[in-house]
Amino acid sequence: MKSLSENKRPWSVAPMRCFADRQLNETDLRVLGALCSFTNRHGVCWPSMATLMDVSSMKSRTSIHQSVKKLKKLRYIRQLNPKDYQQSASVWHSNRYQVLWDCDEPLPDWEDVQSAAPLQLRADQSDGPEEIGGLGDLQVHSHTPDSPAAEAIAHAYIKAVQQATGQVRLYDNEIAHARKLADAGHSPADVRAATLNVCDAALERRAGVPSLWDVAQVMA
Repeated sequence: MKSLSENKRPWSVAPMRCFADRQLNETDLRVLGALCSFTNRHGVCWPSMATLMDVSSMKSRTSIHQSVKKLKKLRYIRQLNPKDYQQSASVWHSNRYQVLWDCDEPLPDWEDVQSAAPLQLRADQSDGPEEIGGLGDLQVHSHTPDSPAAEAIAHAYIKAVQQATGQVRLYDNEIAHARKLADAGHSPADVRAATLNVCDAALERRAGVPSLWDVAQVMA
């Protein structure tokens, strides 16, 4: 399963109340666990249908759709409305969900939703066409894909920032600088090491989280 090998973490945190709930069957628990594999601390996630099928080992899309519908009804998850997040650059084409740890969590704000992006698989970070009644499937986009070198550099930077500061950075905000670093011949390992050093220096100065542009200036 390629998706699993990309996973940002090898564990899933689920609402404890689900384990004693006899209304949930095995499929429901698998789907909930798969969703929880990609949540941030606010419970936000948007794995694609293909990702859910991989993580849960479910082969039926219909079964996953039915479980998502049931989990919404029982208030284990909440589907987020894009109209509540008009600061976003574009309308969502794959559904965003919030896992409800205690059933009555407040709606996440725009920053809470954005901070979940690095926790989604690389294939799920960009929106694909929405599938009625469920999560969007991965489709081929019309734009030219980034080179493997640029993608690897962007993700090396994102992971290094998370390691050094605990903060998250968005792939789409950093890929332009990653392309330039790749064109200049820099490797992901070099970018990771430079990012860790720049982050350490920023923490000592009590400065903000450095962008990949800041790292690029040090590497120039």
